[in-house]
Amino acid sequence: MKYKFIWLFFTMLCTVATFGQITVKGIVKDKGNVPIPGVNVTVKGTSKTTSTDFDGKYSITVPNNNAQIEFSFVGFSNKTIQVGDKTTLDVVLEASSQALDEIVVVGYAAVKKSTVTSSISSIKGKELQTMTVGNVTESLQGKVSGVQVTSQGGPGAQPRVLIRGISTLNLDTAPLYVVDGIPMGTSINFLSPNEIESMEVLKDASASAIYGSRASNGVILITTKKGKVGQTRFTFDTSSGMQLMSNPYHMADAEGYATIMNKAYNNSGYADYLPNPSQYRGKTTDWWKAGIRGGSPVTNASLGVSGGSEKHTYAISLNYYDTESIYEVGGWERITLRIANDFKFSDKFSAGITLNPRYETYGGPGNWADFDKIDPITPIYKPADQLTGNENEYSIYARSPSYVWNPVASVKRYDDYTDQYNLNTNGYLQYAPIKGLVFRTQASVEVGDKIRSRFRPDFIIDAAHEKEEINKVERWATNNVDWTWQNTLTYSKTFAEKHNVSLMVGNTMEEYNGNDVWGYGEGVPNNSDLMREVNAATKNRDSKGNSWSSSLMSYISRFSYNYDNKYYFTGTFRRDGSSKFMTNNKWANFPSASVSWRILNEGFMESTKDVLSDLRFRAGWGKVGNQGLPTQVYQSNIGQGFYPIGAVVGDTSFPSSMANKDIKWETVEDMSFGIDFGLWKNKLSGSLEYYQKKTNDMLFLKQFPAYSGFPENATIWTNVGSMQSSGIDLLISYKDKKGDFSYGADLTFTTVDVEMLSLSSDGERLYGSSNRTLTVKGEEPGYFYGYVADGLFQNQTELNSHTDEHGTKLQPYAKEGDIRFKDVNGDGKLDDKDRTKIGSPWADYNIGLNLNFAYKQFDLVANFYSSIGNDIVNTNISDLYNGASLSNKISGLDQKAWHGEGTSNYIPRLSKDDNNENYTKFSSLYVEDGSYVRMKNLQLGFSFYNKFGLDKLRISLSGQNLWTWTNYSGVDPEVAGGDPDKGDRVKGSGVGGWNYPVQPTILMGLNVAF
Repeated sequence: MKYKFIWLFFTMLCTVATFGQITVKGIVKDKGNVPIPGVNVTVKGTSKTTSTDFDGKYSITVPNNNAQIEFSFVGFSNKTIQVGDKTTLDVVLEASSQALDEIVVVGYAAVKKSTVTSSISSIKGKELQTMTVGNVTESLQGKVSGVQVTSQGGPGAQPRVLIRGISTLNLDTAPLYVVDGIPMGTSINFLSPNEIESMEVLKDASASAIYGSRASNGVILITTKKGKVGQTRFTFDTSSGMQLMSNPYHMADAEGYATIMNKAYNNSGYADYLPNPSQYRGKTTDWWKAGIRGGSPVTNASLGVSGGSEKHTYAISLNYYDTESIYEVGGWERITLRIANDFKFSDKFSAGITLNPRYETYGGPGNWADFDKIDPITPIYKPADQLTGNENEYSIYARSPSYVWNPVASVKRYDDYTDQYNLNTNGYLQYAPIKGLVFRTQASVEVGDKIRSRFRPDFIIDAAHEKEEINKVERWATNNVDWTWQNTLTYSKTFAEKHNVSLMVGNTMEEYNGNDVWGYGEGVPNNSDLMREVNAATKNRDSKGNSWSSSLMSYISRFSYNYDNKYYFTGTFRRDGSSKFMTNNKWANFPSASVSWRILNEGFMESTKDVLSDLRFRAGWGKVGNQGLPTQVYQSNIGQGFYPIGAVVGDTSFPSSMANKDIKWETVEDMSFGIDFGLWKNKLSGSLEYYQKKTNDMLFLKQFPAYSGFPENATIWTNVGSMQSSGIDLLISYKDKKGDFSYGADLTFTTVDVEMLSLSSDGERLYGSSNRTLTVKGEEPGYFYGYVADGLFQNQTELNSHTDEHGTKLQPYAKEGDIRFKDVNGDGKLDDKDRTKIGSPWADYNIGLNLNFAYKQFDLVANFYSSIGNDIVNTNISDLYNGASLSNKISGLDQKAWHGEGTSNYIPRLSKDDNNENYTKFSSLYVEDGSYVRMKNLQLGFSFYNKFGLDKLRISLSGQNLWTWTNYSGVDPEVAGGDPDKGDRVKGSGVGGWNYPVQPTILMGLNVAF
């Protein structure tokens, strides 16, 4: 009886609560009478919301007749209708031509797209999330004109991003990433793509000068997802699949290897290296199968909760990403949590705070090339008769006479991993005392710990060459505490209905602090996992540590004016003071100005508005800087080393780098001219822009000359020379809908022309990448520099004719089938003076094509990317073709290499001695056309609406990097090259080899919203 009374009471409460409520139903269609699925239907002023199903139908409960229902959908204008006495509301939405009213994030503000006067490209997070990647910049490839993205391959590798080419020689070329208004440096690996609402790329100085000294390589602004007023909404997105790894080369089997090596030995006058090759038939060691996995799993998952009221909105997302390496060990795993809360206390006062803890771990072997290079005759393990029974688990492997270390053993010994923990807190307070005036203060603190642990076990595979007689343990611990505080005051007002003015002033303060410590020891009692600690070492313990700090204070301002939505002007000014420079050069100014004329709004253009929906001209100029050099370079540093004195080894100290109190900012001056257009309600739209940027006072790390008396490796930072980049950016976009079928296409096209205008002296020559590249005045930086391989000598007549004017042979050791090196300067000698430009790493064109189609519940996305006109140094040619080394060769090399007149004019004869230096001379033999076209992504999806109790359910099948067309014979044409640790980022560009390839990936995806 008691429970019946409770149930009756509860029923009465529900009845009272719903008394007077009205259920409204209807269908939402477009002007062509086609139902629109997925339309957001919200009761205005409440948290009640739903969405239309595939047939455009909806049903929602409203409190009374005065309620208003708002209908919204991307690409259509919002519509709000009061319920009144209707219980059925059929709605027709009109396609929106208001792309210019979209909100675009700029530095320290958000403005309407129509008021932007600079070169800014905006892309929505949904467009980036069609790909499963660890680093979101990989999804940018081909989607934004003027942006070149080169994947580096390998779990956790940071792609190289260039915005309108390079602007520096020796510093980092990566853009500055700004997340929710806070500068986060030049790496974005920490951020899950699922957390991103939108990205804006600031491509010219008139857009990025507001970031001053950190903006010379461009700026990418990222806005993360925030909560929205309405009912609590849950989302779950996941994709899982396999990265596919296949051997890029068809390597010789054991019999073929013996045949090839015998040919090389015989051509040099030696007996067979491996007599009777047929004895090895069927005895090939398949190293690749033994150590490389054909598929490595990749998983990406995200769980989100968002919602809120007019006073408080929230968004919580938990993201997990994991990709395993191609070996049995290694990979990259990342977990991120983002909690965003925004509060509106009144019409004048609001605040928000975001917490972002994250963890990642990464590491893995990098010796996959050895699985191809090691000979196919050596077994993986030592034969039983060579084992004594006293070997440890790492000493049972066989040694190859090719001097390539046993790769299976190397992977087995691998223990080098990094764990990273970070917590970022970002909060703001905003106060609007009067209409149009807004004060905002925002602060962020980033705390991080990175721990790298490495253990090298003891082993003896070969007593002379392949061994580690005593084990070694190392640990690095790095801590950082960084904070940013910025304050802005913005006033906006419209005068006389046509004069629109906005003024922003503010200041920012940033400080970056860190320290590291390194511990080392040898002789750990055994190789077990539990003993791999520095404290367990019994010999040669060592340690060192350091700390650093840098700070930046800035004053910023922006003035914007537009008259009658026709004429626009924006000017910015930033003054930066950096702790990295001495007093005389500590401060620098970074101004910019840009104008825009929206000619479509002129009276004389009225008759064109049936066709034209947008037509604007833009021009901009600005200065930005680069201070991306180490802290305290104005100080001299002392290095430590060892020096033998007789039988005693003593500690030494020496000047490793010298101070330069006159060092100053590297600056980039940029100007651009562009046109934006739209036709037929922006069915066809695009932009075309010409840009030119000049870098002055380039920061460069130079070595002291030998005659200075300083040690050979002593260096000094200094300002040297200038360079210039110019080119065009083109974007063409088309979208349309015919009944149930909609489609769209975006084409991006970019050119970059780079030239060194000056160096510290007119005749200065800067070499890079083992002297294979050269930078001089009047040429592009880092072009390939070597000898010209002018075909192969086909017969004795050609050998005899390659002489000087006196009949002396230019290549006295050459034989038929060797490379004929060109006497470039015609002086009758073949020497270093005949080295010349033999290629360029910089592409003439970068092209992206992005297609999307939708029919009823199906959708299809295809993305293509192309780099055209660049060259690549394929260093693998020596490993694969050179008979002087004992490493394995490509299959059939004995027939592919020159073996008689006319058999080849490219691959030299096989030779053990290589007296002609076919492979030791760096020549055009190594330089190949690096142009390629790649299908980056192909995704097919199918969506259910309001089914299974869910607002939306979408399943998808994706293929990434499925197809690549190229004439490049190396591993992968997507090559960045360069060694950042050696200052070779630019001067080593385009030097490829056994680079970790971009792998094809097959994925299944699931997206749920309720």
